[in-house]
Amino acid sequence: MVDHFASRHFSVSNPEGPAGPDLPLLLRRVADAIEEAGIGSEELLDVTFCADEVNQHGAWWRATVYWAPDDPA
Repeated sequence: MVDHFASRHFSVSNPEGPAGPDLPLLLRRVADAIEEAGIGSEELLDVTFCADEVNQHGAWWRATVYWAPDDPA
């Protein structure tokens, strides 16, 4: 039985403005952020994408990355 489960998360979005609707840009930014954080594939739990905010440029994409580090300390 597991007493607790430690997970972490961070969010990434495109810059506000004309680049906001650029989903391929966000995918590259998420991949870069995962690599920069040193998160291994085996640690990833989920990546969610949404565009629930719309402005004059269109949908403003953002992503949230969830992971469970091997060493939760």
